[in-house]
Amino acid sequence: AKSNLAQAMELFGQAAYLSSSTATYHYHYGLALIKLNRLKEAARAIERALKAEPSNPDYLAEVGHIYLKLNLSGRAESNFEAALKIKPSHKRATEGIATLVK
Repeated sequence: AKSNLAQAMELFGQAAYLSSSTATYHYHYGLALIKLNRLKEAARAIERALKAEPSNPDYLAEVGHIYLKLNLSGRAESNFEAALKIKPSHKRATEGIATLVK
């Protein structure tokens, strides 16, 4: 599974490089990097997705969860809150806020 994941990450990385304005490629590249525990790179990839689509609550929530894992709770919280402003019922953002409250 690891080799398939690594291959998928490489392909998403190439796609993101070739089509730098396509947010979804950056997002999925970031998700693959998370699975490989390359969190700082994952955050950068999803931040690039957010540059193209700053109001995407999925991107905001996911990068918030990365920030949680990197112990950047202030950044995490602001991303979760931004996602919830856009979509108040967003599950991943709600889970993230709940984690911060504990």
